[in-house]
Amino acid sequence: MPEYIVKSGDTLSGIATANIGAAGKWRIIADLNGIVNPDNIRVGQRLQLPEVVTEVASVVNTAAGVKAAGKDRVRISVENKVVYATLPAKPEKVFVGRTHRKGLYRIGLHEPETYIGNHREKLLEVNLTDSEMKVILATSENEKNLDAVNTWDSQFISFGMFQWTAGDPGKPGELPTLIKIVKERYPDDFQHYWGQFGLDVADANNKTGWFSYRGKKLTSATDKAMLREHIWAYRFARAGADIEVQAVQILHAVNRIKQFYFVKSSKLDGYALADLITSEYGVALLLDHHVNRPGHVRGCVAAALERSHLTTTEMSRGGNEKEQLVLKNYLDIRQTYGKNPMNDSRQRASVTLGYVVDGIISDSRGSFVSR
Repeated sequence: MPEYIVKSGDTLSGIATANIGAAGKWRIIADLNGIVNPDNIRVGQRLQLPEVVTEVASVVNTAAGVKAAGKDRVRISVENKVVYATLPAKPEKVFVGRTHRKGLYRIGLHEPETYIGNHREKLLEVNLTDSEMKVILATSENEKNLDAVNTWDSQFISFGMFQWTAGDPGKPGELPTLIKIVKERYPDDFQHYWGQFGLDVADANNKTGWFSYRGKKLTSATDKAMLREHIWAYRFARAGADIEVQAVQILHAVNRIKQFYFVKSSKLDGYALADLITSEYGVALLLDHHVNRPGHVRGCVAAALERSHLTTTEMSRGGNEKEQLVLKNYLDIRQTYGKNPMNDSRQRASVTLGYVVDGIISDSRGSFVSR
């Protein structure tokens, strides 16, 4: 695995920009090196960098995107902790991921920001506004790639930019809902990547659901353990390279905004966040927080209003200056808010602010537009 030696003036985001291609990918380096605080790196420190493993194009290219191999045509092998898939028709090995604990991890190659920039028409097809696309763009750099997969932790399998999971034992997860949307919007894709292999969804609503396998609902740890098998990581990874499945991921990310942003709350005196924070920049910050600590967002905004000496009614009628004051206090508060505060709050906020500086998202009140 390649290394980088920290020099004077280095930051994790700068190292990520130079070596991975995007400042927001600093988290990958932090994860690889067990760094909890991204500000705590020292001169001379040796940092492991992710290996860029070229994926061989052993897939079928169609008008709908990249398709995985058909049923019973893939052989999985593990060599020096690297998991490969091989198709009978081609001798090349396709990189799947690296073994870790009970399963594997895969960083992936398909970045959400690249997809959003190149596939606006496909995102309009799933009824997203340009404003919603820009907010997800500003948030995605802090998140994972569209074909990222993790099968080693307590959630059995995690997939995509927000690492939607199958859920803890005995509990539903957000990943089945994502697959449900694929099934409804692009049934051929669902059948190709999951249905023909016996995987389906059960009792899924617009937030969470369950997987089923050959008609059996997967609920217990024993049931869900099958999702750790490397072949499922391969199938999800290939689905993550399909432009229609990728579009559903962006849609599902926007759906997360709708789950908390428009809902009135007693913590906000009966107002919704949508009544109080209305800039693209503000919504991006709230979404980034919600992905990390969903239970903290409303309380943190309420605390920011109090520190700003504003009532919810005053904020609902306020202009740019009031919103920017509240967001400034909100960013200060969220660094320490709650028993387990948001991870890497300051670093993540600096990435989001970069999109304002670059003119990609707006910090003007009322700039966020949603259908």
